[in-house]
Amino acid sequence: MTEPTVDMAIANSAELDETESKKIARGLLIRVLGPAADAINEALSRYTSYRVGNVGAIIERADAKSRDSVESRKVVNPRVAHVLLEDGSYCDDDLMIDYLGGVLAGSRTPHGRDDRAVAWSHVVTSLSTLEVRAHYLLYREWAARLHGLADLNLGVSADRYRATMDLDLGEFLPLLIEGIEVPVQDALGHAIPGLIRVGLLENEYYIGPRENTGEPDARFEHLLRVMPSVIGLELYGWAQGLSGLSPGDFPAKVTAFELEEAIPRLTGVLLPNLPAPAAA
Repeated sequence: MTEPTVDMAIANSAELDETESKKIARGLLIRVLGPAADAINEALSRYTSYRVGNVGAIIERADAKSRDSVESRKVVNPRVAHVLLEDGSYCDDDLMIDYLGGVLAGSRTPHGRDDRAVAWSHVVTSLSTLEVRAHYLLYREWAARLHGLADLNLGVSADRYRATMDLDLGEFLPLLIEGIEVPVQDALGHAIPGLIRVGLLENEYYIGPRENTGEPDARFEHLLRVMPSVIGLELYGWAQGLSGLSPGDFPAKVTAFELEEAIPRLTGVLLPNLPAPAAA
């Protein structure tokens, strides 16, 4: 049986006839990938329906994050398209697909010569579902709570220390493992050290009861304390289509973006080293 093409994976055939569906899907493929579309479409014809469906979802997310009319004149480097979609075709987690869509969107340039997204697609696809979710939950809070703090330069280690964040484990942990078949006792031990291992968090962190922090008046009975890293800040920017984001620009340019199926924001969050944390 002939495998379905990307046209059928990303077209809404329930509302349109097949010819019109394929025209719309083909237009989407060309708009996002540019000249790389023909080669990628040929490769996708050999994929299983599972992989094609994942690729279709990534392309849809990339298109949604590139709606500016100027962006429509930009194209993707063919190497980026191949590497990102080849690896991404095995990713069916909604959050990971969203991250890859952002990386694909951010890789578009007027002439398609920028291939930095090759490295970032490898970063995303090398992470586990737990690690991606932990990254999103943490950096979404930094994006929301540090937004507009003009005196905070996260490119400087001292200011990243100022951005140290405490989270209520009783709230964070259930959101981290929701829908993921990992024992509760293993989740944090995998996700947080895993992000540190690849440089997506600074290596100073704490997980445990407040009395062991030396701060008996800490707000949370059990807490997670983490620091952002340069690479972690950059990845969150790429995830929303901002290529080459400078850590120093993070408070000004990055937003707390949401998913199609939104994950609730965290409320048990403190920035203990900042005198007046920005309102969430």
